[in-house]
Amino acid sequence: MLNIDMEKYRQNAQDFLSELDKEYYLHYSGLKEDLNIANIYNRYGSLFSLDNFKAIIDLKKSACSDDEAKKLSYLTRFCGEGLIENCAKELVDKIGEQEAKAAIDIEGQQVSYRFSDVLLANEADKAKRDLIDDKRSSVTKNTLNPLLTQYWQAMHSQAKELGFSSYRKLFEFLKGQDFSILEDSMNNLLEQTEDIYTEHFGNLLKNELGISLPDSRRSDFAYLRRAAKYDRYFKKEILVSLFKDTLLGMGFDLDRQPNIILDVSERKNKSPRAFCATVKVPGEIYLVVMPKGGQDDFEAMFHEGGHAEHFANTKENLDFEFKFLGDNAVTEGYAFTLEHLMQSTMWLSGFLKMAPDMSKRFVYFSNISKLWFLRRYAAKLKYELMLHDGKGLAGRDEIYSQVLGDAVMMSYGPQDYLKDVDEGFYCTNYIRAWIFEAQLKDYMCRKFGYEWFAQKKAGSFLKEIWSYGQKYGPEEVLCQLDFRGLDISYLVENLKEQISTGP
Repeated sequence: MLNIDMEKYRQNAQDFLSELDKEYYLHYSGLKEDLNIANIYNRYGSLFSLDNFKAIIDLKKSACSDDEAKKLSYLTRFCGEGLIENCAKELVDKIGEQEAKAAIDIEGQQVSYRFSDVLLANEADKAKRDLIDDKRSSVTKNTLNPLLTQYWQAMHSQAKELGFSSYRKLFEFLKGQDFSILEDSMNNLLEQTEDIYTEHFGNLLKNELGISLPDSRRSDFAYLRRAAKYDRYFKKEILVSLFKDTLLGMGFDLDRQPNIILDVSERKNKSPRAFCATVKVPGEIYLVVMPKGGQDDFEAMFHEGGHAEHFANTKENLDFEFKFLGDNAVTEGYAFTLEHLMQSTMWLSGFLKMAPDMSKRFVYFSNISKLWFLRRYAAKLKYELMLHDGKGLAGRDEIYSQVLGDAVMMSYGPQDYLKDVDEGFYCTNYIRAWIFEAQLKDYMCRKFGYEWFAQKKAGSFLKEIWSYGQKYGPEEVLCQLDFRGLDISYLVENLKEQISTGP
């Protein structure tokens, strides 16, 4: 058996992740233009040696307890992911820098590529929206895709060098999952929701935008989801205070949580995609949102706020693996728990003072949007399983366009076939988190009532399950709550009921 100093390895791994998240925070918050991931990997490159990978796997086989086996399983994934990412660290920097520097011309005005996503979502004129979308696609195709091609080729090659037939097989091993089981569940969701999606999403698109489903494209959903007509309720000036007030109802005082640093400032190169940077768990958590107005701002704030509260309430004395590693479907599920308050008529009426008929219309809209995302992620999983099957990248752009377009019944351009892909099959974390959250919400509503968000007992319950970080996977948490594991029927039936009854 290969020798490895596990105490030293764990400390170095924690330091590495802290520096990495701080670098991501500085760059994607717009505070730092360059992205120096390569430098960090270079300093900690010894973490991700093949010898360490094999040694941790061997230690896991001889683990003397379930907890030790679980920690070593999480470390195996950490080392394996780092091992393949290390081979492309310079490309990660280049891709981030190119994306930050890229700009498009909109009616004679230079607009950053990242900020153009915000403009797209706020553009009411379809012709101009299509123009912005086309110019963004041109940047993706001509500037980003050459680098992304090199990146994914390197990832696929490295997976094979580790002895796996494909990137997919590597990550099924690292995650301990059979992705085909999840694919079957999502195919079932697509089948069960096809009619209700076609009818209700099609009608919503026609009524709100005057566009028929067959004539629509992905960028139309970006504007539809923007839902500008609800802006009078979702004012960005009240975003932070409303989030704080909601937390107070559950017994959490954000003003007395110095370990959560809020970043809601607008900056030129700030990523429009909200995120939470866990630099130190639970001591230094950054909650980053790009304010642009509307309900999607609130969803982003509450989603990332769910991550922040989860990690900020994690026990300090937990082992490193349970604080920084683990199954990310857990934290995504907790994030969805707060985000989906937007789908509660009671929360909308109580906190936003929406009239009952308006709150019903918004919940109807929100659930249709959620169904769009679920169908999109079902397609993303299907596509990524094909993309990472070990047979190369040729022709995958057209497959991407076809698979995604068929699921959401909108035109999907092929140029995003490498950009619209998350590393390490992260799409499976979102999918399992949606399922997990639907069951968790069912439990909380039965135990604390539909206004659980105003109950300090519910807050105490959340604080308790949050305190374990990611020691337990979604299946284990649900079993502790008397479920038999993940069950997609709660999610599907809830959506069908919410949408079919209408506003």
